[in-house]
Amino acid sequence: MRGRLMVLCVLTLTVAVSGCGAMGKVAGLFRKDNLNKPSELTEFEPSVRIRQVWRTSFGKGTGKNYLKLHPLLDAGRLYVVDHKGDLGALSAEDGKELWDIEIDTPITSGVSGAGDRIAIGTDTGEVVVLDAAQGTELWRRQLSSEVMAIGHPDLGIVVARTNDSRVYGLDEITGEIVWTAGRTAPVLTLRGQSKPLVAAGKIIVGYDDGKLVALSQVLGNALWQTTIAVPEGRSELERMVDIDGVLRLQEGVVYVAGFHGRVAAVSLVDGRILWSRELSSSMGLDLDDDRVFVTDADSNVWALDRRTGASLWKQDKLKYRRLTAPAVVDRYVVVGDFEGYTHWLNADDGTFAARYRVDRKGMLSQPLVNAGRVYIAGNGGKYAVLEPEQEEVAEVQEPE
Repeated sequence: MRGRLMVLCVLTLTVAVSGCGAMGKVAGLFRKDNLNKPSELTEFEPSVRIRQVWRTSFGKGTGKNYLKLHPLLDAGRLYVVDHKGDLGALSAEDGKELWDIEIDTPITSGVSGAGDRIAIGTDTGEVVVLDAAQGTELWRRQLSSEVMAIGHPDLGIVVARTNDSRVYGLDEITGEIVWTAGRTAPVLTLRGQSKPLVAAGKIIVGYDDGKLVALSQVLGNALWQTTIAVPEGRSELERMVDIDGVLRLQEGVVYVAGFHGRVAAVSLVDGRILWSRELSSSMGLDLDDDRVFVTDADSNVWALDRRTGASLWKQDKLKYRRLTAPAVVDRYVVVGDFEGYTHWLNADDGTFAARYRVDRKGMLSQPLVNAGRVYIAGNGGKYAVLEPEQEEVAEVQEPE
């Protein structure tokens, strides 16, 4: 099988050999905002105080790997992982460790799950499912390649995406492979994959060839397909059209953004594009009732009208700071950057409301929002829970 050239967020050429399956990988180097000087942070008058509810450290973080090891918040627990294979559960209320176990191999996906089971993926191509209460391993299933993303279990199916552009439906109880779907991967792709979106008996998958596809949750067959980005340009680098960012679903509409492509609103029923606009993004988006918030490939943050896609505002003072996907909390939009700052923007106009630093090694995962609180996972293994207080403040906050 031919090797696959992939794009990492580093500046020097690297060769990485995968131990899973027959597929070798050449890991390389390019990300546009790494080739430009990040914007300097500017002073501003904060309009809201950010309160730290709790803060802790767990594991070694992402290391030097470009991995979005997002945590999972469920039933009062925050499930966290690091790249070396450490998996744990923290109390969502105060951050106290509830359990901590070692997986025998490096972890490459964030945590997914619901109810009494959680799931992670490994660089040797395994899906590992564990008991949520104690961390006891229930089963493992070997797949074809490095497991990069796992969807939330539903209808008895665990959905896993591997690095060779395959999607697997696994029996939630036994781990047996129920179905497999896949596509031919382009020669050059971004490092990472978007998490499958599971809804209404469909699995929505964004592929590296710029296609958004709905699969049957029961059988794995394609129900519809639509094009979000079309490869253009002379070089393979210019022709990258990955859909790697966060997908969102609201009121029967899937919101998606593609690299070198478009932001689009797509009907969940039949894949019809309701609106689209040219805007390149590899990180993804978030929503409120009226707006779509997107981090573009240059780390500008945009607000678009949710029903038409029209531009409402653009925040460009964080350009090239390698921002995460945005997250909406109350009246604010939160993004993290490569130096570990969280930037709080006013959702109405994009102006700066606050700034708070969590992990000096930066952030890759989208902030997680629940009940007015923002859960932050840093690349260096720092975790913090923040919430906005409705009062005037005099200075930008940065803990020691």
